[in-house]
Amino acid sequence: MRCKAVAAAALVVVASLVVAPSLASPSQAGVRPCTLGYSYAGYAGRDGSNGVAATISASAPAAVPTGHAAAWVGVGGIHEGPRGESEWLQAGIAAFPQVGLRLYVEEVSRGHARRFADLGPAVVGRRYRVRVVETGRDVWLAFVNEHRVGEAAYLPTTGGSWRPVVTAESWAAGHATCNRYAYRFEAVSTLHSGRWAALADAERLGAGVTRDSSGFSALG
Repeated sequence: MRCKAVAAAALVVVASLVVAPSLASPSQAGVRPCTLGYSYAGYAGRDGSNGVAATISASAPAAVPTGHAAAWVGVGGIHEGPRGESEWLQAGIAAFPQVGLRLYVEEVSRGHARRFADLGPAVVGRRYRVRVVETGRDVWLAFVNEHRVGEAAYLPTTGGSWRPVVTAESWAAGHATCNRYAYRFEAVSTLHSGRWAALADAERLGAGVTRDSSGFSALG
């Protein structure tokens, strides 16, 4: 299967949306924290899939002076759809200045504007099962704790399947002060031919990742 590049998060701080660049190559994935741009700590599947899921939690309160620090699962990418259109769906938790930890889902369907949904506060130490699944041809939905969240996303490809991504992400808004976070990802799995299986063959994104038998920790 032909794999697609990763979507980076576009998260809300009060009423402002900020779009991050796509992880179109491993070289982009290694952006260092506290620089212009985004930094990552997670994994991307090497093969396409029909779904991606993980149990996500914040191990400690995040310190986010500027920008955001998120943990999400998703598919899609900026300019990665047919004719270079941006398409993605992602869901997870994110920390913001003066706002704290929030659950969210974000979707960009082909030919449509970005839609961000704040799902309410998240709690440090609480585990959230998050999954993004293709439920029909090129139609994807997001779920948090088995409840559907957000709108359906229409994500056609130029061939093959989207690459699944499970990652932490930080954006410091160009400031020198680093965002600090500690996220935990467990039971990371992908959907192939109607069956869920543990994510095995994967590319590491960025630094700050410690993998173990039940998942991985992402520190920033």
